[in-house]
Formats: sequence, C-alpha cells, structure tokens
Amino acid sequence: MKSKEFVKMKVYEDVSAYNRAVKDAESKIKVIEVGLEWCAKHIDTDKIDRKKFLSDMVEEFNRQVVQQKGDIVKQEIAVEKLHFLLDIHITKLYSIQKQYESIQANVYVDKDDFVTGVSLEDYTRYTSTEEENEKVIRANQLIHSLDMVSKYTKIYPIDIQRGVSAFIKFDYTRNKYIPNL
Repeated sequence: MKSKEFVKMKVYEDVSAYNRAVKDAESKIKVIEVGLEWCAKHIDTDKIDRKKFLSDMVEEFNRQVVQQKGDIVKQEIAVEKLHFLLDIHITKLYSIQKQYESIQANVYVDKDDFVTGVSLEDYTRYTSTEEENEKVIRANQLIHSLDMVSKYTKIYPIDIQRGVSAFIKFDYTRNKYIPNL
C-alpha cells in the first residue's frame, strides 16, 4: 500500500506585515537616495560602487574622494585632510548612514538601481503536516458555512472566534476569517 505524498497548503498571507515591510524598504531606499544626493555635491556618483555603498556609505564615499579628488595635491594625503581642503563636512553622511542602518529592511542592488528585497512569499504561512492540512480543510469549510449564513443574519466575529475556541480567527484588516493553526 502506497501512502499519499504530503502537499503543503497555503493557510494565509500576512498582508499587513508585508505592506509594512515594503514601506520600510521604500523608506530605506529614500534614505539611500538622500545619501547619494549628498555625495553628488562633492563627487561623481556614477562611479560609486552601489553594493559597497549599501554596506558602508562613508567608506565608499571616502574611497571615491581619494580616487576622484586625491590629485589636487602633489603628495598622497589622508582622506580627512582632503575633507578639510575640499570643505566636506562628513558628519552629515554619518547621520544619513545611521538613519539607513536603523531601518530594518532588505535592499539590494539590481544593475544600478536599488530594489526592495521584500517578497509576499516570506509572509505566507503554509501547513507543515498532514494534520494541519485537515485542520485547514475543516476551517475553510466552517468559514464557507459562515459566509453562506451571513447573507441572512448578522454574524459577530468575536463571538464566532470564542465559540470555536479560536479554531478560526477574524482578520479585521481584510474583513475575513482565516484558519488559526
């Protein structure tokens, strides 16, 4: 006798957490753009290595300052002295980098563009056992029954949730029931 192969089922998508993550990633990209605008006042930003800029804005800026402006004097001098000679106040870039690091979101470089690393798949919950599959099937049947009954009478989600010991829960952001595993 051959046993059935387990197939995981989608339980729900945490859309609110996904939207929050997308918003955070977009905020992080805006901070990066502010950093690039600041750098553009002093150097040619087209020559900046975008991946290095993501890992350490100040270090990449300093590397580019030495590369692009280091020849204004005959000797090799420290980057801090170049800042002084060129009247560059690096503290602003430090504060931009600190703001960038405070945002917990993934941002990547795609060609020369900065893109978010947020995927809805990361916020999707799937079943992990055959028993959870059965629970999802039963919960979906109950949700379908509640939807059919709601055409004729008012249903109070909190009472339903309490009545089935939180077997299903109501997502108020999307205004629908979801299985609770």
